[in-house]
Order: sequence, then C-alpha cells, then structure tokens
Amino acid sequence: MGSLAEDRKESSPVVTGRRPRVLCLHGFRTSGEIMKKQILGKWPDQVTARFDLVFADAPFPAEGKSDVDGIFDPPYYEWFQFDKEFLEYRNFDECLQYIEDLMIKEGPFDGSNSVGGVARTSRKGDNDFLRKHGEALVEEFVDPTIIRHPKGHTVPRLDDKSLELMLGYLQKIEEDLH
Repeated sequence: MGSLAEDRKESSPVVTGRRPRVLCLHGFRTSGEIMKKQILGKWPDQVTARFDLVFADAPFPAEGKSDVDGIFDPPYYEWFQFDKEFLEYRNFDECLQYIEDLMIKEGPFDGSNSVGGVARTSRKGDNDFLRKHGEALVEEFVDPTIIRHPKGHTVPRLDDKSLELMLGYLQKIEEDLH
C-alpha cells in the first residue's frame, strides 16, 4: 500500500476539456519565472498538469535587494512600492490597472494565485507582521481552501494532507468548469 499521494495519483481522474486557467502573481522582488520554477519544482505533475498556469512579471523593476538574490537569478520585479512603515504606497493604482489589462489580454482566468500571500503559518509566522492581513483576507472568500504549512512565506511542498486538499479543490473547480 502506497502513501496517500501515490494512491491519489493512481486514482486521479482523467481530465477532459478545458483546464482551470490561473493567473500566478509572484511575490515581492521576484518574477513570474521564479514563481514558475518554485511551483513546478515543488508541486507534483498530477496537480500542475491539471492547471493552465500563467506566470506574469510585475510591472516595475525591483528598486532594492531581493530576498531570493543568490538563490534565483534576476531580473526581479515589484508590483508597487511602499515606505518602511508600509503606510504610503506608490504605483498601486498602476499595478491594479496592469493586472486588469493582463486579465483582459491573457484571460479569461478562473482564478489567481499569490501562494503564501493569503494565509500562512509557521513557527515564526505568528510574529509575521503581514499575517493578520492575510488572515483577514481569507474572511473575504466563500468556502476557501486553505493549505497551511510550517515553512512560512514560501511556495509549499505538498505533503499527503495538503495534496489531498489540493486535489479536492481541483476536483471542485473542474466540476464547475464542466
């Protein structure tokens, strides 16, 4: 008897028709290419093959050092800029317009994804200054699927439990599309 992930792989439904199209929005001072490498490198084919993933770059070149410098090659991009206290934002309206234009040009999309940016927990995550905002954002969704993992603000590997959640989420989306 294999792991849950192996059992799921053997019983995964054959998907016919259109795959769910998802706009993938990368994190701060990274890129669409970096997010693509992270997702395709960490998530099994049985998940990624069932999505039509579109990886976009943010509209502005990074104005400072990236946390992934030395791990992933540049270029790095930002969606908008903000001050040290996160109270004043620059180019936020331009960012929203850019995403809207992208959705019109590249869409339609069945959803968007900014992995780790909505809700995250970790041993250190309880002290994450953005966590309360992510948790508040979850409240805006109807019947959200939440995958929690111990690694903090990163694209998580899918263990057996999170893979089961992801496959259930995919099945709901596929049923809605067909």
